[in-house]
Amino acid sequence: MLAILFDVDDTLYDVSIPFCAACDQVFREKYPVSSMELFLAGRKHDIPVVDRIRKAFLSYGLQLTQAEVMQFHDVYRIEQTKIRLTEESREILDFCRERDIFIGVITNGFSRPQWNKVKQLGLEKWIPKDRIIVSGDEGVRKPDPEIFELAQKRFGLDRKETWFIGDTYATDISGAIKAGWNNIWFNRRRDELPEKGKQPDFMVSDERQLLHILKTECAS
Repeated sequence: MLAILFDVDDTLYDVSIPFCAACDQVFREKYPVSSMELFLAGRKHDIPVVDRIRKAFLSYGLQLTQAEVMQFHDVYRIEQTKIRLTEESREILDFCRERDIFIGVITNGFSRPQWNKVKQLGLEKWIPKDRIIVSGDEGVRKPDPEIFELAQKRFGLDRKETWFIGDTYATDISGAIKAGWNNIWFNRRRDELPEKGKQPDFMVSDERQLLHILKTECAS
């Protein structure tokens, strides 16, 4: 059975959108750093968003007050309720459903925020809740191959016919490689392959390229 499992953050939606919207609302008139520059500086750290925004500003020699951090957090939470799938992401999920491909999710993060994203994105239109694994519910997170093995056992997958699609090499792709899964690096930010990192099976930078690979390589 062909199976395709997705990461959520920066794979099924662009995480820079809510982050930059919150930055623009809170900091644009106060600090001479663009919201995208702050996003790129903060994304180097796999830590909660309040810590990422602090570290992002520190990388520019600026120190936020606790009040500024909390104001950003409050606005960011509101912006997170506005996330949507792109038309291209919908097309990808429609393609998988039309081809009767098993689709699921493995996402890192605390339980409530990740399930809120699932709901906000409307993912259950394509992916039943029991095919969605949130690391905060399981006590194990990517890149630990255990979470991939958990999915494999729970869903009855054959690793030779299973693909994982994710945006972060260090967690998504390295984890899938360790678990023996096929993989597609959705390299939205065009990051360089880490030194000594194994090549992914495929690498794409946008949804159109991803859909092409799914049609020509995975489901052919």
